[in-house]
Amino acid sequence: MPSAIAKKALENNAITKKQYDKLPEKLLDKVAKHNLELQKKARKKPAKGGTKEVHKKTGAEAHKRGRPKKGSEVKVKK
Repeated sequence: MPSAIAKKALENNAITKKQYDKLPEKLLDKVAKHNLELQKKARKKPAKGGTKEVHKKTGAEAHKRGRPKKGSEVKVKK
């Protein structure tokens, strides 16, 4: 009979129904525990790259092609 950890992992979609049915108990418990820990870490991690900066062209530069030159307005998105 699979343990409580395996049942919890199945409910949280950390393991598949096929894994739950076919893996031996000890291996199932280890896989379930590992996958639950990975799910916790994934939720706590901040977004990759941190804050994003967007340069907007202002004034005479506003409708010209190419990248913004120095003095362009910088907006930081969080």
